[in-house]
Amino acid sequence: TDVVAMTASLFHGGEGTVGTLTSGGTESILLAVLAYREHARRHRPWILRPEILVPASAHAAFYKAGHLFGVRIVRVPLGNDYRANVKAMRRRIGLSTIAMVGSAPCYPYGVVDPIEELAKLASKRGLGFHVDACLGGYLLPFVERLNPSQRLAEIPPWDFRVPGVTSISADLHKYGYAAKGASTILYRDMEWLKHQF
Repeated sequence: TDVVAMTASLFHGGEGTVGTLTSGGTESILLAVLAYREHARRHRPWILRPEILVPASAHAAFYKAGHLFGVRIVRVPLGNDYRANVKAMRRRIGLSTIAMVGSAPCYPYGVVDPIEELAKLASKRGLGFHVDACLGGYLLPFVERLNPSQRLAEIPPWDFRVPGVTSISADLHKYGYAAKGASTILYRDMEWLKHQF
């Protein structure tokens, strides 16, 4: 409970922000996909083959989750800057889309996707939006606090400060410096977490 509360504070969550500890980033992503599937079953039961849109740079765990939970993971090409392409994501949204994903940062290129634009698009379409911060979740909040002259670039908002972000995964066993086998999955509020359960 303490770790989730500290993490929620780091990620600018509100009083309603909730979450759980997991055994690693893969489990955190698995649980996020499960929560979005179950949320869709409750609120959009006509969707028989749910889809989640992910950038081409998304972690392989999303494909594992899709396989395990019967969710089609739709791989969307990146932009020229190797970040998620908002226009391409917009074009791929369909009647069966239940959620979208962005990374902060992604594993292959170490760049932060345009979280604000993606979350705004997801919110406008009534979709959940997951930020995979398994790599950067326990690093970015501290980099943001550096003097601007010490940073290579500005870090755009990527966490619960961004309206439309409904969940965030972050690994304690990376830059949280915990022993291997520790991660977190946080949700903006219980409306999302209850579907994980």
